[in-house]
Amino acid sequence: MSISQINNIQHNSTEMTTPSISIFPNELIHECTKHINKVIDIYNLSFTNKHFYQLIYNNNFPTWTTLLKSHFPSSFQLNPRHLKPMDLYQNLKITDNNMRTGNYQTRTLTGHEEWVNCVAVSDGILISGSDDKTIKIWDLKTEKTLRSLASHQSGVTCLALKGKMLISGSVDKTIKIWDLETGKEIRSLIGHQSFIECLIVKDDLLISGSDDHTIKIWNLETGKEIHTLSGHQDSIHCLTIKDGMLISGSVDKTIKIWDLKSGKEIRSLTAHNNTINSLVIKDGMLISGSADRKIKIWDLDSGKELRRLTGHVKGVVRLLVKDGMLISCSVDKTIKIWDIDSGKELHSLTGHQDMILSIALNDGMIISGSADKTIKIWNFSSFLTPLCGNPN
Repeated sequence: MSISQINNIQHNSTEMTTPSISIFPNELIHECTKHINKVIDIYNLSFTNKHFYQLIYNNNFPTWTTLLKSHFPSSFQLNPRHLKPMDLYQNLKITDNNMRTGNYQTRTLTGHEEWVNCVAVSDGILISGSDDKTIKIWDLKTEKTLRSLASHQSGVTCLALKGKMLISGSVDKTIKIWDLETGKEIRSLIGHQSFIECLIVKDDLLISGSDDHTIKIWNLETGKEIHTLSGHQDSIHCLTIKDGMLISGSVDKTIKIWDLKSGKEIRSLTAHNNTINSLVIKDGMLISGSADRKIKIWDLDSGKELRRLTGHVKGVVRLLVKDGMLISCSVDKTIKIWDIDSGKELHSLTGHQDMILSIALNDGMIISGSADKTIKIWNFSSFLTPLCGNPN
């Protein structure tokens, strides 16, 4: 019997107070649900009548939890702790609503024991760094852990990639360079006086920002420190590069633009009211995300503020640009997708149970790491295609 047939029985019933489906034994309902392969079908079935609804909410259907987990593993944590059918059902309704509004699905990777602070993607593998002091390398297709790197003495805060090299920064004040294929540590860079907040790579240069208020520029091949840039009054949280300019954001609420070659400060922008957490560049525009909940778009040449995006209800943590879209994640547990030109919010993704600390992109997927100790993979390719202008 199909879901539509069950629905027809209910809809054609002349006595709505005693639904005809209530005469079905639970075992038969169980057999019907074995053939469900769409979230929307199981959602509709749950609203067919009060009898089925009560099976879910009153925990009278002992196989229901197992059934939901086996049919829709991506909608729930892989190892839910004592979740009752009501909890699973509420999660399912959220998932269904997300699918109706955005047509996306999620997969959840678990394995870290503390916050997932950073994620990166390279050639079919996912790399994640956590407060549990480990870096995990995952196969994106199988979603299995290939390797765990555990050489840092404190939490891993940031990651960068250069070819087959993986670079990690930590609360232990060190930067480590790894062979990505073997997992072998190549060298450890020591020089910062406090924990490493951010890393970027440009050609043969590695650039690091630290809680010690400085930016250091290193020769990536030799590990030798080339320059130390001082000027910020607090921790440096983010870095980006454009045409020989290094741009940094800090807890001191400022954005500084430096000449990368000389290390001299060119300009300082002060318009945010809290920590600058993320910086990205798009077509001559600098985009900044702050703990003040705002995203600001600047003309990079003049330093003039062009536009601000508001919608997050807590601090903005990370930004990414894809074609004409901006992707942001926040302490408010959401990921938002914006049209850069208009500043319009296009979509909001929900599912994490705690603040989202990092995001990455890979082949139409958004990958997010969270303080809820999980990594989510959002299949959202239909919204990660270039935006087309109106031909008229």
